[in-house]
Amino acid sequence: MSTDTIAAIATSLSNSGISIIRISGENSLNIIKKIFITSYEIKPNNIIYGKIKKDNIILDTVLVSYFKSPKSYTGEDVCEINCHGGNQITKEILELVLENGARLAEAGEFSKRAFLNGKMDLTKAEAVINLINSKNSTQARIASNNLEGDLYNKVKELREELILLLANIEVSVDYPEYDYEELENNKIINLIDKKIIDINNIIKTYDHGKYINDGVNVTILGKPNVGKSSLLNLLAKTEKAIVTDIPGTTRDIIEERINIGNIILNISDTAGIRDTEDIVEKIGVKKSIEKIDETDLVIYILNCEDEIEDKDIEILSKIKNKQINLIVVINKVDKKDKLKFDAIIKKLKEIDIDEVIQMSILNKTGVEELKNKIEEIFYSNDLDFENELIITNQRHKDLLKKAVNDLEKAKIQILNNEPIDIVSIVIKSASDSLGQIIGSNVSEDIINKIFEKFCIGK
Repeated sequence: MSTDTIAAIATSLSNSGISIIRISGENSLNIIKKIFITSYEIKPNNIIYGKIKKDNIILDTVLVSYFKSPKSYTGEDVCEINCHGGNQITKEILELVLENGARLAEAGEFSKRAFLNGKMDLTKAEAVINLINSKNSTQARIASNNLEGDLYNKVKELREELILLLANIEVSVDYPEYDYEELENNKIINLIDKKIIDINNIIKTYDHGKYINDGVNVTILGKPNVGKSSLLNLLAKTEKAIVTDIPGTTRDIIEERINIGNIILNISDTAGIRDTEDIVEKIGVKKSIEKIDETDLVIYILNCEDEIEDKDIEILSKIKNKQINLIVVINKVDKKDKLKFDAIIKKLKEIDIDEVIQMSILNKTGVEELKNKIEEIFYSNDLDFENELIITNQRHKDLLKKAVNDLEKAKIQILNNEPIDIVSIVIKSASDSLGQIIGSNVSEDIINKIFEKFCIGK
């Protein structure tokens, strides 16, 4: 790990009340003493009033904090300059710090040093970036809970139980002449079964956690002029998509990210599905159909004034066969023709679609029902997002699944009466996977990949 002194702006570079320049490394205090004029003694864990000076010019009146190693965020000596929040003055003070012996920090380097110095584990580091990037209160609570150590503590507990099992196995193998309690195979299997259940219970939270963290990928499909772009605009509360009565107005995919309650929707409005000779529109229609394979939810819109066509049935059947979440919306119910409406319902029931949402996008009716239905699909009331351990990270899920696979393999080996020392190799692999979640035995490439997602200054 690099031990030189680093510096960066830790707050948003904008006109604001305060900006913070953070410095970390063994030369932090010496740099401050070169540029900071004060009548007070600089002591650890104190905020000192004074002025930043360059040559004979006072740049700003500031407050300086000093945190002595190891009692700091990074575990190193850390100084923070609280200056006025103007873009220019903040940049000038940072440049002065760099001129006096610091280098500009890389993205996430402060948190990376905190991890490498044992001030936080990887789950807490990943929780930091999730907390910074949170877009709603549920995201923030999940990240905050993991920052408090919920995931770390559970994974550490599971791993320690496997390590204890491995220690007992090793004793029974290396010292069979001593009167140690015999490790019966059924006891090992029972313990493995319990760990598999515990880990799988964590894995089960991922799907809902992922939707909370990354959002739900939603594709709006339907024929031209059924109201796809109007629905996007209504949900986004902005004129994101052009709306006209001319079929084929939307020719490419239009994307928008919006919040509804506790869910983020990554919505894609698509070209109206129809047979066309227009080359550009034809490409748009092809992309619309291909989008089905990339989505978590399809909102398929039908027009109450039109008859349902074979093409609608074909695409709806394709969506159902792929077991993709589907909500069928019948729009323009303010102009409902009962005969046509009943005919649509009958056709839908023939392909086992019994539930529809009736909407008038023009009159803004049915919108809340649609939002509630989306939340019903993707937001589980069975999970306590405020207090329960939830995972949202693909890396965590993959390592947990690997641990489960290794434990299941170990169980099969025991049932096949394979030597217990061979079984222990697979159990150790499961333990190592859990260790990688919290940062034990994790490669430098993985560490770099995690921290490069951070902003500079964090």
